[in-house]
Amino acid sequence: MIRRAKVLLQRFSAVLFLICFVHGASYSQEAPKPQPSPELSNPNKPLSPTSKPQSTTPAETAAPATPSATASQAQIIPAGAERHFHAAVSFERDGNTANAIDEYKAAISDYPDYFDARYNLGRLYLDKQGYGEAITELKAAVKLRPDDANAHNNLGLALKHNRDLNGALLQYQEAVRLNPKLATAQNNLANVLYIKRDFVGAIQHYKAALALQPNNPDTHMNLGSVLDDAGHSDEAIAEYKEALRLQPKDAKAHYNLAIVYKKKNDIPSAVAELQKAAKLAPDWPTPHVVLANLLKDSDPRAAYDQCVVADGLTQDAKLHDFCTELQKKTR
Repeated sequence: MIRRAKVLLQRFSAVLFLICFVHGASYSQEAPKPQPSPELSNPNKPLSPTSKPQSTTPAETAAPATPSATASQAQIIPAGAERHFHAAVSFERDGNTANAIDEYKAAISDYPDYFDARYNLGRLYLDKQGYGEAITELKAAVKLRPDDANAHNNLGLALKHNRDLNGALLQYQEAVRLNPKLATAQNNLANVLYIKRDFVGAIQHYKAALALQPNNPDTHMNLGSVLDDAGHSDEAIAEYKEALRLQPKDAKAHYNLAIVYKKKNDIPSAVAELQKAAKLAPDWPTPHVVLANLLKDSDPRAAYDQCVVADGLTQDAKLHDFCTELQKKTR
């Protein structure tokens, strides 16, 4: 019965995490809604004359629900705790998160060493952005089963969202040590290393994640960004193009690709990619702003048109002044 409940929960959670893959990703303050797929943008992308947006966060992935215990880790679970656990599984399968949380808590109250209940409760708190509660439960889970890579990965995710980067780094490193084939942990470890500006380490672990999941466009995007920051423009272009091959309508990938082209002084290619980004995300002003800057000398009329579009999407005084200057050039 326990095994059947675990299988059901694993199947449900596989779907759940495909749907809830992203935690807190965004373009910038001016990002369109609904937001496109998650990404790690280069915090140094030029956005003049508008104010610089907040830096974005990379795509992160939680590990799946209820990893099966090994034979050596088998637990003798009291019947009452087991009933609460099965009820929680059923509630979660039906989308009733509140009752699922209550039942997991009841299972833990009856049996504090119930790893699966603590793990799943921590995961649900993570989904609900209750990071403090998630940390409490996942720390307990890790203590009960210190060799479980999924538990370390999810604890790292909760710690990162709770602004404990060093703690998250340690948990991701342990998850990767325990299971180098856990692509989510490889990706999440790379994310933290990138944030800490360890480009060599970030590249290494993004590549490890891609070796396990080569068709993940978000990881190609993240790798492209860190390669760009590390000065490997041609490799960055290749990664952005691969991300676009897998996800052609990703406006952010077109934008990031345009910025690399701009750095290489390939203005026609940069303009073409920015135009694609603007078309795919019409409510996102940044591509229009960068287009206006690129075209202000060669084609003031086109630059002014782009500036007007961006000005209509934001309330930025500097941008409005920039549009006024462009308008004068068109007379």
